[in-house]
Amino acid sequence: MSEVKNLIISKKIKNIEYKDRFFLFEEKDFFTSATYERLSKTFPKKNLFSSHSEFSRTLNDDDNNFRLFLNENSEWKNIIQNFNSKDFINDLINYFNLKNVCPDNSWKKYLFIFKRVRMSFTFNISEPGGYSLPHTDSSRKLISMVIFFVDKTWNFNNGGQVQIYKPKSIEFEDNWRNKRVEKENLEILKTITPSPNKIYGFKKTKNSYHSVETVKNANNLSRKVFMINLIYSNKSDSPYNEPISIFNKIKNFFKSLIKK
Repeated sequence: MSEVKNLIISKKIKNIEYKDRFFLFEEKDFFTSATYERLSKTFPKKNLFSSHSEFSRTLNDDDNNFRLFLNENSEWKNIIQNFNSKDFINDLINYFNLKNVCPDNSWKKYLFIFKRVRMSFTFNISEPGGYSLPHTDSSRKLISMVIFFVDKTWNFNNGGQVQIYKPKSIEFEDNWRNKRVEKENLEILKTITPSPNKIYGFKKTKNSYHSVETVKNANNLSRKVFMINLIYSNKSDSPYNEPISIFNKIKNFFKSLIKK
């Protein structure tokens, strides 16, 4: 039970940086040592993941392999249930001052001003050569968080650092649509080096630029991470998607009452 309480984000974050852009945080020792060791030892095997893209192999919660993995791994299943809890989601909403959103299972979802949000989960494995160019994340995301499950010997020579940027020019400040921007147009604000049991996260904004440096072939290690995102439950609620009309919202509301 103590582990569950420790998963509340507001109890873990000691400092928020770049409040004008990211609400960025970076903290060591997210899980207790014992819990981290158990999770690390049972991190999904490569055969469950997709083929390797330019960035990584992925295993997300839309994949049947993800569900099969959880059914066979009670430790991970319990952790993910904790992340999915109303307490955890409400804590994120309050801590990051997100307006007019609520968890899927909140009574507020029946009020037209609120958009429903939920958690999404992805395991990533980046092998040597994997990288990610600067981007601001999908507009469906509200909060992005990453926990590292790298080898304890991982260091700067292994690559895979996360770079946090700000644009050099005002023309690149408004990038809600997540258009790719070349590094030459960005200035590095901070570098986050992977280490075991470290978490970092930030609020999706119009200028939340970040990238992942190329993973290097040092000691044949892979960059393993677990990604935890707070997203809009409905894709149509994302900024720049067509909004749902008031008429349809009323219709959906009465449909939900009939189902009950």
